[in-house]
Amino acid sequence: MVSTAAAKWPSLDSKQAEYEVFYFPHPSNVNSFNMSRMLGLINDLRRSQGLHAVEYNDKLLRLAQNHAKFQADFKVVTHADTGGTLGERLSALGFTWNVLAENVGAGASNEKEIFDAWSKSPGHLANLLQPDVRYMGVSVNNGYWVQDFASSGSNTN
Repeated sequence: MVSTAAAKWPSLDSKQAEYEVFYFPHPSNVNSFNMSRMLGLINDLRRSQGLHAVEYNDKLLRLAQNHAKFQADFKVVTHADTGGTLGERLSALGFTWNVLAENVGAGASNEKEIFDAWSKSPGHLANLLQPDVRYMGVSVNNGYWVQDFASSGSNTN
């Protein structure tokens, strides 16, 4: 018999204890989205505000995939992760960054729904419209969404 209970919440280091953790046991079973549509929604919004477009980056995609899986495994919506802080997790993937932002959420059944939810939240909207970011990664795992933005601190990412 397969257990549907969330895994026991892991111990995190003291840097992450301040993060809020929202338990969200049954957001949806969505595991895929249209990457082109997501990128278009974000860049349309950014252009409407006079900002440059962002583009997908493989390391940011991997960062988002890893964290979406973490959230799904523990059935939580959080920025905390056993892999470290957001910056530590991205640096561990070999990305040298100088600006970094993350949106997390759950329950949306497609990219338009999660985009609309993030667009209506002042903090998430600020990340979407962060003028200095150049790259993005997005993932969903069993209804847990992660969107990461960054600007490179070097030309090698």
